[in-house]
Amino acid sequence: MAAELDVSGLLWATAILSIPIIMALPMRLAWSFFIGVGHEESQYRNSVRQIIDAGRQVSPFRTTLNDLARGLNIKPSKQRLIEADLFHPLTISHFLLLPALIIFPLAVIMALPIIVIGLPMLILIEYLLIRKKILIYTLKQMEKVLHWQVIHIPKPHRGALEKAGKVNEFSNHVIHFNYVPQGAFLGLFAWLIVHWIFKLDSTALELVIASGLYIIMLGILGVLNTAFESDLVFVDPAKGRLVPVDQWLESILKPVVGIGLLFLIGRNLLDNARDGNPVVFAGTVLLLLYGAAIVGIAYRWGYSVWRGDKVKQEFEEQIVENLKPLSYDLTRTRGRIEFIAQMSMDERLTVMNEAPAKQLTFADLQALPSSKNKGKIPKNPIK
Repeated sequence: MAAELDVSGLLWATAILSIPIIMALPMRLAWSFFIGVGHEESQYRNSVRQIIDAGRQVSPFRTTLNDLARGLNIKPSKQRLIEADLFHPLTISHFLLLPALIIFPLAVIMALPIIVIGLPMLILIEYLLIRKKILIYTLKQMEKVLHWQVIHIPKPHRGALEKAGKVNEFSNHVIHFNYVPQGAFLGLFAWLIVHWIFKLDSTALELVIASGLYIIMLGILGVLNTAFESDLVFVDPAKGRLVPVDQWLESILKPVVGIGLLFLIGRNLLDNARDGNPVVFAGTVLLLLYGAAIVGIAYRWGYSVWRGDKVKQEFEEQIVENLKPLSYDLTRTRGRIEFIAQMSMDERLTVMNEAPAKQLTFADLQALPSSKNKGKIPKNPIK
């Protein structure tokens, strides 16, 4: 005979799981006020957005933006925070996990064993994907099988104030926190899979197995995210679309993990409502979600500071050597969109890293298409 459904417990469990969603909405509003909603902040934000909408990089306008910020009495730290929010915007999934930042100093101590155990795995995954060139080989095969092409399009925030200021400045936390939801939901997903498949009597054993699975998945995700900061874009000629490689990875993870989480949480809630305690299960889900977020923050922040630049540079060298992609500009001014191959990726990286960018004003931004191409469509440099 089927066990009776505990409706009261199911409702309480649903209410507990709804707490992060209910908290996320006012925190989203509070974040807007924290960033700044005054006239000065809005004017600076609109000026930066003008560069973004035009498809230009920030670096040529750095002097102009600094002068504008000083004229608006915006401190450099607030200036960096506004830019971090524009280039790495926080979505509702970030605000679901924002309470993890509040308990981060204490919780990171509790998560230290997982972090320490995971570091050797992270190094091993980096060795296989980057040093042994598994990742670049995979991209080459994808080009052949899918008939796609890998190109390089610098993102607008190249040349932003990301490296300025102190390492622990809040703007840097915003940049690293941008990747945390992937890792956090992946950690909860790992435990739910173990809990559903093995149905072990020992919760501790479930957590050990899930932690091992999470460490492997988080290590792969961390290395991929760091490598894909190289501004690579997939071109699908058949469908006429451009897909940034990092967004392509996220587009695969989101439906798989998202639908998987909804299915597994719903199934386990019903099972516990019939034979168990759904309230305890709901509390465990929130605890593991925030715990995975803590580990994800520590991994992302630590790995980015420790190995981020080296991994990105080594992967860029492999791309240049094996794929030889061209670097394009995708710009827009007054409704006119231009997609132009400028130079090889190797040349573009040299220009970006070594040569100081020629400083421009916003008047130059409006005049760039006419002054550069004189109203004529340039010839395709590939031909």
